[in-house]
Amino acid sequence: MKPITYLQFQKHISDGKIAPIYFICGEEHYLIDESVKQLEKKINTDSLNREVFQAPDVLGKDVVFAVETLPFLTDKRVVILKMANKLKNADFETITRLIENPVDSACFIILFPEKIKGNTSKRKDLISLCSDSKQCVCVECKKFYEKDARDFVIREFKSRGKNVSYDVVSQIVNESGTDLLNLSNEIEKICLFLGKEKKQITEDDFAKISGFTKEINVFMLSNIIEAKNLKYALFILEKMIENGEKAINLLSAISSTVRKLLTAKSLMQEKHYTSQETMDYIRVPAFFNFRKDYLNNLSKFSLEHLKQSMREVLKADIAIKTGKTDEILALEKLLIFICK
Repeated sequence: MKPITYLQFQKHISDGKIAPIYFICGEEHYLIDESVKQLEKKINTDSLNREVFQAPDVLGKDVVFAVETLPFLTDKRVVILKMANKLKNADFETITRLIENPVDSACFIILFPEKIKGNTSKRKDLISLCSDSKQCVCVECKKFYEKDARDFVIREFKSRGKNVSYDVVSQIVNESGTDLLNLSNEIEKICLFLGKEKKQITEDDFAKISGFTKEINVFMLSNIIEAKNLKYALFILEKMIENGEKAINLLSAISSTVRKLLTAKSLMQEKHYTSQETMDYIRVPAFFNFRKDYLNNLSKFSLEHLKQSMREVLKADIAIKTGKTDEILALEKLLIFICK
């Protein structure tokens, strides 16, 4: 079947009939992911009737078995093959029969994250096979032009209950480019920063947010952890990593923050220090509302949780230094534990 656009695919989904095979290709990964989500939602699949494989670390016979397995208490199974452009020759030959002889009780979704026009990869034979099949719906997820990207930003804000001016939309696209995943992340951050109450996003708001992200530092990360605000903590962590901050330096900042909280909590609960004595000991400034705010934040943590948080800091330190875990993932999991 001749490739259809993402917009045509949305109409195809709304019409209700699900094809046995989908070949979803292109360079816009966000649209590929959204296409899969829409298919799974339409089929209403569950974990018992869903399997995911990824080339080249896949055996063709395993994919065939998954597709040919009968669904459990439902009409269709969903089988997803990621990175099909990396399929080995032997596995491609095995999977060919699924495309030539589709299985009605399954929805076989093939993801090919490359453009198909002028494709020179060794798996261009898969493009031809799927395009020639009358049972296969080919969806091409092309990169957006600027105008399309601006329309996307407006729709995404509207879906979140926000109104935004054309000038602000243009600034967002100028700063983030036309990659939809990047734009989606920026939109999410802006909405998170402004909160649910504010409905209209102005140029002043965007200027403040841009300034905020450029001024993010370790001090701000510590304050947000102390406030036990997980969403902001993850947001600031991501921005600092984007700005080139090393994982080991971020871990050190998190460790110092938790250690200070633990010291304060221990002094008050185990050694019976007064609030003033505790604030003096950990050197929290006495002016403005620093001490009041710190004590308020401290009340959000239990002594046992802070002790366990320090153990988690040690685990993250070992994982990062030995390379057992991805650095960013280790830091994110640590923040989730501390701020939960």
